[in-house]
Amino acid sequence: MTIERLHDWICFALILLSYVFLIFKWSDLPATIPIHYNARGVADGWGGRATLFILPTIALILYAGLTLLRRIPHHFNYIVQITEQNAVAQYRLSLMLLSWIKLEIVVLFGYIQWSTIQNAAGLSSGLGIWMLPVSLFILLGTILIAITRMRKSR
Repeated sequence: MTIERLHDWICFALILLSYVFLIFKWSDLPATIPIHYNARGVADGWGGRATLFILPTIALILYAGLTLLRRIPHHFNYIVQITEQNAVAQYRLSLMLLSWIKLEIVVLFGYIQWSTIQNAAGLSSGLGIWMLPVSLFILLGTILIAITRMRKSR
């Protein structure tokens, strides 16, 4: 099994688990829940609990879109000139980047949903001050690693 297939299985399982967890916790949730958080991870917007279905749905849409996008690596913008000699390596690296980004996005949306349910149930407060910087660090780090590898395999 390739790392991309493993990522796909994990993403699929996490998205499915997000829906199942929400349905399982539905009756325990209050009618009004936090639906928006500021940069410090503190809830600053409130809405109906049905909005929790938006998070796994967005994760599913992004996952599906990035999965479809992997079919056309020859249309991506690359930081190096694509030649016959480097095309396979560059395409492989770009597809691996997509795979990691898909996984990171699904995990991020799953965490936000889980944390929001915990907040609504009164078991925690906010997403935490480190959620935004850690998420950005991971996503940008993944991109920088991919760019570095792409430059090395010109």
